[in-house]
Amino acid sequence: MASGVSGHCAPPKLGRSFSVHAPVRVAHAAARAMAFPALVLKKGFQTSGSKQWTQWLPRDFEAALSANDASVTAAAASVAEAARADAAAQIAAADGVASPTAAGAGVLGNVWALARDAAGCRLVQGELEDGDDSVRRAVAKEFEGKVSEAMECPHANHVLQKCCIMLRPSEMQFILDELDSRPEGLVVAMQHKYGCRIVKRLLECGSREQVRRIAGNLLDQWHAVASHPYGTFVAQHLFYHADEEQQAALFTELQADVQDMCRSSHGAAVVHVALCQGDDSQVRSLCKNILGVPGLLAQMGCVRHGCPATIELVGMLRDFDADLHQAARDEVAAHTAELGACRYGRQVLVALGMGPQPAVAANKAVVAGKRGAQAADAAVAAAVRAGA
Repeated sequence: MASGVSGHCAPPKLGRSFSVHAPVRVAHAAARAMAFPALVLKKGFQTSGSKQWTQWLPRDFEAALSANDASVTAAAASVAEAARADAAAQIAAADGVASPTAAGAGVLGNVWALARDAAGCRLVQGELEDGDDSVRRAVAKEFEGKVSEAMECPHANHVLQKCCIMLRPSEMQFILDELDSRPEGLVVAMQHKYGCRIVKRLLECGSREQVRRIAGNLLDQWHAVASHPYGTFVAQHLFYHADEEQQAALFTELQADVQDMCRSSHGAAVVHVALCQGDDSQVRSLCKNILGVPGLLAQMGCVRHGCPATIELVGMLRDFDADLHQAARDEVAAHTAELGACRYGRQVLVALGMGPQPAVAANKAVVAGKRGAQAADAAVAAAVRAGA
């Protein structure tokens, strides 16, 4: 026997397609699937001692809670058993390499059912992470024709996002095609609380052509998307992933709609990202456009996401355009009363050193309070003396 080689048989190497942690992941996911308040109540039923508090619960609540707990774990139990059998088969294999058909056993064929469950969706994501390319393609195959439904599911949307991350652009093309198959389907997805996440993953991991297709749909409905509570995240994300031509088109749309965007909190968030991502000429042009409308900078500073955008605008102008920087400060100074009347406007004034510092303001309030209390005490004493 060659030196340095142990006489014991080395354990066979597991193929990359096998998820050795699948049974453990199933158990943990099933435990997390029950909401925290329900877990607390379940523990309370299991403890000894007085349970007078149970009289306030609905009748048969304990039985219903136990039944729900059983249904949550039942779907994952068969998958865990299949994963254990899969592990035994691989370890027993002479070469230690799992066949593509054995990988993901128990998950493949059940992807859609598992993906819509709080515990099952984590298991499917684990297979996408641990499986080989054939397993990932097989998982994605089971989503074909169901992308729109998965987008609206609080659990399945996470699996769809993982598909975007783990698959090649050509393999996830069906996701983009299905989202865009309905009239304005991509715009609807951008404005959906789960769909916007999927579109963001497509922007991050998609090919240049796929990003261009998404950008075209967004630019066609710029205002509706960029000022939307969820669509704004897609518009902001596009500034990070657009090429030069697309970014120029984004700035053109933003310039044309700058007044409404600055007055909207969600739109102002897009303005903030544009200020950070544009080149010097684009940023200078955008700043001139904003400062060219009297009071617009102050209006942006008074909304939630416009507050940091206003601070960013004034701060960055200091570095590359002294004249515009002074014009911005003059604009803020001319509207100190308006800014000082609202929470976010006061933050702008403090950040730019144009308003009372928090500590100074607090000290003045304390002094004023003490003086008021002293005056009240003096008035009471005078009234007592007059009565005497």
